[in-house]
Amino acid sequence: MSSYFLPLGLTLAFVVAWLTPEPGRMLDNWGLIPWMVVTIFLVNGYQTRLRRIPAARSMIVTTLLAIVINLLLSPFVGLFLVTLTGVSEGAALGLVVMASVPATLSSGIVMTQLAGGDVAKALALTIILNLAGVFILPVTLQATLGSAGFVELSSWALLLQLIQIVLLPFLIGMLLRRIEMLRLSPLMLKYTPSICVIGTVWMSISSSTETLREINAALLLIILFCSGAVHGLLQLLCWGSRKFYRVERSESLALLFIASQKTLPVAIGVLTAMDHPAGTAIVACILFHFLQLFWDAILASRMARLGTNIDSRA
Repeated sequence: MSSYFLPLGLTLAFVVAWLTPEPGRMLDNWGLIPWMVVTIFLVNGYQTRLRRIPAARSMIVTTLLAIVINLLLSPFVGLFLVTLTGVSEGAALGLVVMASVPATLSSGIVMTQLAGGDVAKALALTIILNLAGVFILPVTLQATLGSAGFVELSSWALLLQLIQIVLLPFLIGMLLRRIEMLRLSPLMLKYTPSICVIGTVWMSISSSTETLREINAALLLIILFCSGAVHGLLQLLCWGSRKFYRVERSESLALLFIASQKTLPVAIGVLTAMDHPAGTAIVACILFHFLQLFWDAILASRMARLGTNIDSRA
């Protein structure tokens, strides 16, 4: 049931926002969305245990590859695809932002585990990419969205915003875990980030219902194509890197799923920091999110079967 909580919640958020946008619009006007993102990273920081991060020498190269693929190349892949397809400005904004943000906070680790990959190394890559992304993301968005004229961006303003809503809450969450008397409910820790993502999407869509009425089937297909192309190209780069350096298959699987996935909460946080209608952009981010989860679930299952066959032959 827990695996369906976020997809069902996002679907419900969209329906409620579409039918009765006033409550969500009012809460958005109160400025609650940034606090939703803060809560997500506070919880994720609390759940993070640095002692689980491996110190293998091969991880240096794997980490550098993950940063290059996930944070440096991906934004320009996204910009190329939206320019090639001529997608609407709102959808282009969402797709490029989604292509620029770091790795997912949990689903990439889950997919790595399902595929038989190294979970500890997947966790390490996730933490490093999200922390590095705070400082790299403002630069790449300025080089893509800013240079292409989609939006006016201040790299410093965005950096300060990301420090406030991502980095500081994450570090505070890690510190809170060290307080012996503070032991939060596992159930609350499990569902709070998803509830915050659902609430953020509900408020964002409620404030953009007029813009969303312009979306048609052709635009949805283009968004799905661009989302799949970005994700697929990143996975090809990750898997193709095995030609240039040799590591254990389990470590390659960690790179494959972590460096190719993109986190929805950070994308929403970035969009809310921009002075731009976010309705269509939010829809593009959600479709990207659903598509990568659907595809990676299939891929992880196949990789697990291949791993079983390899082990049986050994």
